[in-house]
Amino acid sequence: MSRDNLEIKLERNSFGKTVVTHQYTTHPLRLSNVFRLDATDPRTAYLYLTNTSPGLLAGDNLSLSLQLEKGGSLYLTDQAAIKVHAMPITGTKATTNLKIKVEAGARLELVAEPLILFADAALEQTTNIQLDSDAELFWSEIILPGRLARGEWYEFRYYFSQLEIISMAEEVCFRDTIHLEGKQNLFKHSDIFASKPILANLIVVQPNSNLELLSQTLENLEAANC
Repeated sequence: MSRDNLEIKLERNSFGKTVVTHQYTTHPLRLSNVFRLDATDPRTAYLYLTNTSPGLLAGDNLSLSLQLEKGGSLYLTDQAAIKVHAMPITGTKATTNLKIKVEAGARLELVAEPLILFADAALEQTTNIQLDSDAELFWSEIILPGRLARGEWYEFRYYFSQLEIISMAEEVCFRDTIHLEGKQNLFKHSDIFASKPILANLIVVQPNSNLELLSQTLENLEAANC
């Protein structure tokens, strides 16, 4: 049975710090050492993921597995933007698969660097997150529909992403699917995309939040912005 390109397991030690207890990587992925970037929060481990290849190429199939044990706290991001290169041959694509488990009292912030879809790129990615009812999650992605500085605008083939969050009992809590066409996108020059071509997706799960206070804050923001 083949292993993932990246396997990582973290837990909170007796000093209250989140540490890596298991790590396995294969080409082209590499993982940084643990950083403590917030002096007021020694619990959180900061890690940077590096792809040593030029980016995602046709036929690439990357798999990542992450387990954050009880009480741990992790901030994970990429070292640089993720480049999805041209795949002009029909039927070719790159795929990524991310499997995450966040246990009770743990907190995961997964903040990916921008994903740049070059001309003729095709990418399919799946993300499965198993989340304890007492765990926190911050997950975000940014999608650039081309190398905009070069005038490349929706020249990729397609981008497909499926995200699923499940409970520890494997019940589906949330599912989000994006299927974004590039060259065949009928709306790429409409007001939906034309004025603001960069797309973003943000998901926050905070089970112990004061929902009444949050609702009031959002209403105040809306009123202030008319």
